[in-house]
Amino acid sequence: MRHRPGRSMVALLAVLLISLASTVAVVVALQRGDERLADQKVDQQTQLVVRAIAGQARRYNEHLAQLAASLGAQAQLESSEFAATTRPLAGAVLPGVTGVAYVVPAEQSEISGVQSYWRARGVSGLELRPAANGSSHLFLVIRQSFDGEPVSPGTDLSVVPEAVEALSAARRLRQVITSRPYVLLKDAGTGDEPKGPGFVLAAPVFATSPPAENGRFRGWVLLGVRGTEFLHQAVAADAGRSSAVQLTSVTGGDQTLMARWVPDSRVDPRITARNRIINVPLSSWRVTVAPTAALLAHRNPPADVIAMLLGAFITMLLMALTAALVTSRERALRQVAAATAVLHEDIRRREQVEAQLRRRKAELKGFAGIVAHDLRGPLARISGYIDFLSDDLGSGLDDQNRDFLDRAGKAARQMSTLVDDLLGFSVADNQRITARQVDLKRLVDDLVGEGFSRPAAVEVGELPVIGGDETLLRQVFANLIGNAVKYTDPAREPWVRVSSRPVHDGWRIDVEDHGIGIPDSQKEAVFTAFTRADGSEDYPGTGLGLAIVHRIVERHGGEVRISDNPGGGSRFHLTFPARTPAEMSLPEAS
Repeated sequence: MRHRPGRSMVALLAVLLISLASTVAVVVALQRGDERLADQKVDQQTQLVVRAIAGQARRYNEHLAQLAASLGAQAQLESSEFAATTRPLAGAVLPGVTGVAYVVPAEQSEISGVQSYWRARGVSGLELRPAANGSSHLFLVIRQSFDGEPVSPGTDLSVVPEAVEALSAARRLRQVITSRPYVLLKDAGTGDEPKGPGFVLAAPVFATSPPAENGRFRGWVLLGVRGTEFLHQAVAADAGRSSAVQLTSVTGGDQTLMARWVPDSRVDPRITARNRIINVPLSSWRVTVAPTAALLAHRNPPADVIAMLLGAFITMLLMALTAALVTSRERALRQVAAATAVLHEDIRRREQVEAQLRRRKAELKGFAGIVAHDLRGPLARISGYIDFLSDDLGSGLDDQNRDFLDRAGKAARQMSTLVDDLLGFSVADNQRITARQVDLKRLVDDLVGEGFSRPAAVEVGELPVIGGDETLLRQVFANLIGNAVKYTDPAREPWVRVSSRPVHDGWRIDVEDHGIGIPDSQKEAVFTAFTRADGSEDYPGTGLGLAIVHRIVERHGGEVRISDNPGGGSRFHLTFPARTPAEMSLPEAS
């Protein structure tokens, strides 16, 4: 009987070694899987960031190319026509854009004539200011600001080598060119906190009207972009807290830092940062993506720790069972095998779920990319061709063909409205908020001055200055006033009144109309995406306007409600907290 204690020890030792070996194997497998998963996540994150930056650069390029084509179609460009042609850019979602300008070349002997010519075209008070040296000049004769800061034309760009290089290449290659980065003239020497380098997009303007001047070079249209705001908007949704992003210009051997996205999560030094090159016309950008702890914190607590603790528990349990049931060793081994199989099955299921989630996220990102770019670009070209056919053929069409062309144009505009609303809804939910002091009176007056889909009587009372994102707040009032005008009986002249009054902790803004109104049972539902109130079936729309308003106001810490207007129609109540941008901690997109 002496051999029995030895057999028990051997069995216990065997169980201990097997259990420990299994636990270590599982832990090692989990750690290696985590490393592969981390590398995959970083590669996917890098791909998303690069795609977002490249897509946003293409969108700016397309906007400027369309603007240059529109200016070239003008028989004789006037200051007012330039303002009207560039006005849609102010409403487009183009973060970082400081403004748009029209540039013309002039020799030293031509300065006086060029100045007189453009003064006669509506640029009152234009004073061309040539650089101290040089006989050739590049003057900004018309400037349109998009960031609310005042501008004055007449600056000579011939002293800015980056701009000269881009303008020359744009004219030579007859396409939009992106300049090397530099501190924009608008930002240089302002005395404020430095805004960092930016860049300009230059597009040549060649005449297409009248036919006698077809192909004649007229000048350039220039779009100024601040690098930091451009990068932050491009990567805010995709990078978030999970990645640090750096954008560097590597054109012509130079390595100039353009902008950084620095999240509040530390960079993980264990994973190598990824570098990718984006090629824009005559320029190259290097995108560096460094993962942070937030990207790689996919387990809490880590699965290898759980596996180790579980393995230790199973080991002690098996040793206890083995000591108590030496004669039931096979049964104990079956229990070990069953427990190990359950552990492996749980790991397999978890990997399947993670893979499925990654696929769904990639599909959603791909869909957003199609709506924001692949549909928007072709649709803009379709609308442009329809307008071109309509203008070019003129009265040469019979009534039936004219009706067909009008229907095609109407369908293209309806689809464009849907795509713009979808993009607006996505931006309202994901765009990074840039807080500043916003004068709501000036903002609403600008909207009224731009006009709406039909003539309307709009009364604008005294409105406050609040802290918030000017682009998003502009979208709020554009949607509310635009809806009030659109959803008014065609037999009545639309009437809208915008007023304000202080409340306990901020401001209340009221937007009243005499439109068709909203039933009481649907006053809450209309803030849900794609929901339209009863009675609006005969009016065009997508059901996204009020959803965009609700999301933007909510992200500014306020709320929006609806009540009936005593004079008929609806009254929208918007409340905003009274805080300065320095005090604001605005909720980001979830």
